[in-house]
Amino acid sequence: MAGDPLLIVAQLAAQGLKHLYIDGGQTIQAFLAAGLINEITITRIPVLLGKGIPLFSQLGGELNLSLIDSSASDNGFVQSRYQVLAQACSVEKTGSDCRALEI
Repeated sequence: MAGDPLLIVAQLAAQGLKHLYIDGGQTIQAFLAAGLINEITITRIPVLLGKGIPLFSQLGGELNLSLIDSSASDNGFVQSRYQVLAQACSVEKTGSDCRALEI
């Protein structure tokens, strides 16, 4: 699907969907900016990169997170789940109250 995150979520909610998997740098940023993500999973791979594209560079502000769970796999990957406590919000654009949906 393509388009405004709020419209996408409204369309999917009308179909009875309650949980969405959001992936891709620009897509994640758009859904975070719209205040539509309440949980985020970050996986760290044990490789140091000298250069790269930051996944969260376009947020325009900080997001407060609270650790839910963290685990390490045998191959060295570390996966952490966080609850999003404070979100970048688009109240001025949508008039919404910026409560996170179950995404």
